[in-house]
Amino acid sequence: MSSHLLRIVCFAVVLLVSAVAGECRTIVDMDGRSVTLPEKISRIVTLGPVPVLNGFLFAFGRQQSIVNGLPSELARKFQFVFAPDLAKRPIVQSSASGLATEDIIALRPDLVLTMDRATTDKLGSLGLPAVLLKWREPDDIKRLMALLGDILDQKSVAADYVRYFDATLARIAATLGPVEASTRPRVLYVNYRRLTQPHRIAEWWIPHGGGRSLTDDGRDQESVTFSLEQMIAWDPQVLIVADRGERDLAMAEPRLRDVAAVRDKRVHVAPAGAHLWANRTIEQPLTVLWAASILHPETFSRAMLESEMQSFYDRFFHISLSKEQLDEILAGSPGR
Repeated sequence: MSSHLLRIVCFAVVLLVSAVAGECRTIVDMDGRSVTLPEKISRIVTLGPVPVLNGFLFAFGRQQSIVNGLPSELARKFQFVFAPDLAKRPIVQSSASGLATEDIIALRPDLVLTMDRATTDKLGSLGLPAVLLKWREPDDIKRLMALLGDILDQKSVAADYVRYFDATLARIAATLGPVEASTRPRVLYVNYRRLTQPHRIAEWWIPHGGGRSLTDDGRDQESVTFSLEQMIAWDPQVLIVADRGERDLAMAEPRLRDVAAVRDKRVHVAPAGAHLWANRTIEQPLTVLWAASILHPETFSRAMLESEMQSFYDRFFHISLSKEQLDEILAGSPGR
């Protein structure tokens, strides 16, 4: 028997023995799939958008349970601040070679988390406890956290996060007050190198932060692509980019010099903590507050934002960040 098949058989035997001993349970994931899991979850593999998935686990204090590392193309500095041992973990996926299935099996995971149906199908067929998580609509984060609270036997943590999510958004809305559409700044979140708006979630946090997203046309697709000419025609008053390199490129582009955001130097780099705040991340309430602080600085101060960040990371990630670390998160990624 090959080592690959042997590992699969061994894993199946472990699940069978656990089931006989009454130590397994069945959950239904966010794709409606029934997945058998051991009663106690100690070893977790995260696949696909690893920083996003790790962030969920950080909120449950499960940094030590993650047994795989970060693919180099997805590595973010603060992942290693929040979970230093990740640097020692084996990497089991890459954009070039895909999933290292045998290495995943060798890690003996009690739980595999992914957001990709093909991955759950593949690993599930091998007997691995692969759970699919979905986050397309903003409120999906609440269902996702509730499911993880059930799986990890930490329902109170999930409920606490949902309360925080709702309360923070309500507080921002109350402080912001009603903002007429005509007075909302025109905002464009852009991957400048590719000229795309890469994530539909921005159509949620930009208006919640008091702005008007120029790509919010009721679209259903995750990303949209446009030309530089279209970008100029939109004349955004605020540009938000993914890293400092993109900001430098936009500021240096002669064809953009008359665009309001460039002319007025309102080109902002999205903060980067556990993940890029402009994309889907457990830090999404902070994203909304940050957006409000750059769009309406007269109402939302930098000090208010830093105080909320300190509270969030202490409450959910169980870490106290220094002023320098908060500044580094808010400065965003250096880029390429």
